[in-house]
Amino acid sequence: MKQRIPRRAWNSPAGAAHRPRVLIEDDRPALAISDFSLFQQAGFDIAFCSGPGPDDAACPVLRGEPCPALAGADAVLHGLDPRLGVAEAIRRVLPGTPVIVRRRCLEPGCEQAAPDGCVPLAPDCSVPGQIDALSRALAGRA
Repeated sequence: MKQRIPRRAWNSPAGAAHRPRVLIEDDRPALAISDFSLFQQAGFDIAFCSGPGPDDAACPVLRGEPCPALAGADAVLHGLDPRLGVAEAIRRVLPGTPVIVRRRCLEPGCEQAAPDGCVPLAPDCSVPGQIDALSRALAGRA
């Protein structure tokens, strides 16, 4: 499991207003090297987790333990394989935290339901669309 949290560990620059903290979870290699600049330009602090990989026990949330990356998150943009159950585990641990789920189903007629309490996104949702969904979910939480 690869986690990346900014060196400033969720702290906004001195004197700045609180920036919403978003944990992006995705196992696609291209995202592991992304700088997430569009999310940061939209006013979010970002952390990244690539999921547990081949060993589900590598994910502390799935073991019922605290996760350092999740601990400070105001919202989660979840793109891991839904069969892992990470989104459901996050909803159990942090029921008030919005979890936006990017569905993976790209074939016509293949519908994938979002876990209870999660906000579903279309599989082809753009980054601006993801930012909009995060903004709406965080505004609804306030």
